[in-house]
Amino acid sequence: MHQRLILIGERMRSSFWVIPAVMMAAAMGLAQLMLMLDETTTLSDLPGLGWMGLRDPDSARSLLTTIAASTISVAGIVFSITVVALTLASNQFGPRLVRNFMRDRGTQAALGVFVATFIYALMVLRGINAVEDEGSSHDLAAHTAVVLSVLSIGVLVYFIHNVALSIQVDSVTFHINREFSTAIDKLYPSERKCDQRVQSYPPEKLQLGENFLSVFTRKSGYLLAIDKAALLSWAEKHNCCIRMDRHPGCFINHWSRLARIYQPPRQLDSEEISKAINNAISLGPQPTAEQDVVFSVHQLAQIAVRALSPGINDPFTAYTCIDRLVDGIGKVLQRPQLTNCFHDEKGELRLVTSVLGFGDLLSAAFDEIREYGRESGVVMRHLLKCLAELAQICTRKNDVLAFNAYLDRLAEDIATCMEDRFDRTAAEEMIAGTRQILAHHQPSLSQLCL
Repeated sequence: MHQRLILIGERMRSSFWVIPAVMMAAAMGLAQLMLMLDETTTLSDLPGLGWMGLRDPDSARSLLTTIAASTISVAGIVFSITVVALTLASNQFGPRLVRNFMRDRGTQAALGVFVATFIYALMVLRGINAVEDEGSSHDLAAHTAVVLSVLSIGVLVYFIHNVALSIQVDSVTFHINREFSTAIDKLYPSERKCDQRVQSYPPEKLQLGENFLSVFTRKSGYLLAIDKAALLSWAEKHNCCIRMDRHPGCFINHWSRLARIYQPPRQLDSEEISKAINNAISLGPQPTAEQDVVFSVHQLAQIAVRALSPGINDPFTAYTCIDRLVDGIGKVLQRPQLTNCFHDEKGELRLVTSVLGFGDLLSAAFDEIREYGRESGVVMRHLLKCLAELAQICTRKNDVLAFNAYLDRLAEDIATCMEDRFDRTAAEEMIAGTRQILAHHQPSLSQLCL
């Protein structure tokens, strides 16, 4: 249930209508409140505020009509600017980056202010009867609309500034990297507690037996989240072990195997078991960053690949993306490895999850950049320079092996695709230097136990 609430919150945050809808409802309530206060309070009777009093209800209606017409016109302009910004973002950074612009709270709030001001003016206009209320005062309600219109002007200036800032590549990569770091903080704890129920084992060393029941998905989509607590509780209740074959972020076909149930409960049929496992996962039409660190990695890699295309040819944008990618992966290296084995209170293995290794992160981050930038000496040198810095904190044995394997792939690309002799020699020297850094790391006993 907790995972589903998180996903619902993610969908609401990515939609344009939630914040404006809340502000529209608040505007309706504010309009009713101001009209009620006008029945008991007259602004012209307050000391020093007599000059703010309106002559008659017709003056209030004229003022509110002007405010309503102007704010809805500005709201239309805001819509147009937003569509233009989304189009530019899609063309320059890729269609997957549109989600980041839709999630921007500043844009949503700006749109909400204009729409809320328009709704407030309409509601107050509806509550003023120029014939029956000829002697009544509507000063508070009318002047509140003036305050909201002045606020709208300030929001318009902020909105233009925010849009101009949001389409800059440095700002885009910064926000993606921040989302990347947030996902790392959720999935990779800064320190691991001494809990024997949660451990890490290489998948090839797990001996679970051959008696298992395959569980398949019921529909296709991206695996957004796995409710580990629910799976662990179900496995403990039915005295079995669940091994998940998929990790959050991967695409699952409607015929794909999702999990294997070892020592499956005999009192349940296969349909009941499949229903229990499928209820513990969440599928969606597009991936999110909640439990998938590769999602942000792919976004940064996509920006870099587009920058390296012949039509754009912008290596500096690729530099920025590489810097952000290395920064995030370095944070992963400094955290304990992901746990993939979960035991119950009695020490029985109940759940084995599929996790991404360091080599998988390297491939997800740099494969496309390596593919489209292998002939660019400046890009490859910058990549190798950043990898050399990353090697300084790569100390775990398995991570060092994966790092060296990726350096082998880079060395092969440089030897076959890089024509400039100076660039090729410099790149080979940088690879050799990075290997020396990795060779000096001797993993300690505590690190080998992670």
